[in-house]
Amino acid sequence: MIGSIGSNAIPGMWGKSSDIARAAGPSGVEGIEGISKPASLRSTESAGAPATGASFSKVLEQAVHEVDDKMKIASADQNKLLSGETNNLHQAMISMQESSVAFSLMVEVRNKLVDSYQELMRMQV
Repeated sequence: MIGSIGSNAIPGMWGKSSDIARAAGPSGVEGIEGISKPASLRSTESAGAPATGASFSKVLEQAVHEVDDKMKIASADQNKLLSGETNNLHQAMISMQESSVAFSLMVEVRNKLVDSYQELMRMQV
């Protein structure tokens, strides 16, 4: 069951957090309640148009912006905690871990893309 979920099931990465245990099966993101696909993916699927280079770059750009937003939220929560504005340690730790996992995922996706590019460049035509 876990193997069929994929990277889109990271809670909070591209939508609201949800209970991963509610995954309905190998249908990917649609099988997980509360997590939605990026708008750029929904628009290309509904139109029936093939995926283009622009949509891929938009998906990557949106993912980078979401990771950046999570990092900013974590930093703000940490600053509030350190300045004494709040005593909600749990929320600060959760947001820092969430941003850390999102950043790690983004780095791994980048590494896979670089590896794929290098493999393509090694191919003989």
